[in-house]
Amino acid sequence: MKPLEGIRILDFTQFMAGPMATMLLSDMGAEVIKLENASTGGDATRYGKVIKDGASSHYATRNRGKKSVAINMKDPRQVEIFLRLVKNADAVIENYKPGTMEKFGITYDRLKEINPKITYVRISGYGQEGPYADHAAFDATIQAEAGVMSITGPEGSSGYKCGASVGDYSGALLGAFSVAMGIVRALRTGEGACVDLSMMDALIFMQENQLSAFKVTGKMPKPQGNRYPAASPIGDFMCKDGIPVMLNIATDKQWKDFANVLGQPQWLEDPDFASMSMRAENYKKVEAEVLRVFSTMTSDEVCDKLQSVQAVYGRINNYETLVSHPQVLYRKTFVNAVYDNGITYSVPGNPMQVAGMERQTEYRAAKIGENTMEILGEVCTQEELEQVVAPVQKQAEEKAAALYARS
Repeated sequence: MKPLEGIRILDFTQFMAGPMATMLLSDMGAEVIKLENASTGGDATRYGKVIKDGASSHYATRNRGKKSVAINMKDPRQVEIFLRLVKNADAVIENYKPGTMEKFGITYDRLKEINPKITYVRISGYGQEGPYADHAAFDATIQAEAGVMSITGPEGSSGYKCGASVGDYSGALLGAFSVAMGIVRALRTGEGACVDLSMMDALIFMQENQLSAFKVTGKMPKPQGNRYPAASPIGDFMCKDGIPVMLNIATDKQWKDFANVLGQPQWLEDPDFASMSMRAENYKKVEAEVLRVFSTMTSDEVCDKLQSVQAVYGRINNYETLVSHPQVLYRKTFVNAVYDNGITYSVPGNPMQVAGMERQTEYRAAKIGENTMEILGEVCTQEELEQVVAPVQKQAEEKAAALYARS
């Protein structure tokens, strides 16, 4: 049995942060009902990146394992149907621009009147209130505003965004945590919670080390590339075969083992290398020596020697070497997302492996509104299904077909 089996989550999320949060919860057994805007043909990820026969890799990556219901929240009758679903749900999660749900008449007060145990999680770029609350936000702009870009990139640069969407992913992880926290609170007290989660706050939280130092010293951190200012050698070093290896040799013991395994005892006699602080001060000399040695060895030779003394290192993998990485294969990190037409995408799986829970390796990827009649049939009469629900489902399918035809 999965930990969250029996939990129902109503999902008004789009793009990345929200969908990744609910996908993690789905992987742990929650029934996630993705409520998709019929007038737009559903989540924008259905029409992005790789598309084969109307099956999107983006949608599969972020929404596998969920049910899909087409809905039109601009129709008061559909809003009323949604509110009926709230009665037997555990959580509602959304990541629209602040104020959007209020336009539909949806507030936490209204939700908890229907179901006091409901948890309402709201993910946004800057939070629901404040001078930036109405600013549009995507991952790169949040990385910029939160200061992450100012400390990322090569030395001397004005800052780079991280290659991975860390703003979105931090919002997703804390969003999933917020849902779980609210559900536990409801189980204990009978009352859910309303969580206002800002992606900017999440990224500031992730920078606690650099920020706390700045708040004390006033010294402005700058991009350091792959270096770390307090120790050396920390960074990437090219080997003879053109493959770089990332080192993190910080302590004096690590340095001693490193020098010995590479056959460089003179490093241990050099006063410029005598301590962690001295090596940090003389990092250019340290790095030149490491590059000299690594340039005579292949990356496999370097890694074998480093592993023999349990040094901290990592080969810098590209995606080709990553997907065939022995640890990735052993842990079955990638799973399959399968559409009803047979199109299958290999996508990153849930990183949490729970003891006693069998690793699931295949998931359904729902077509737009695939579960509309099933889910809304729980709370609608036959007449409502025919007159209110069916036309919206038809609209969603027609819009999706038109968008796929152009892709």
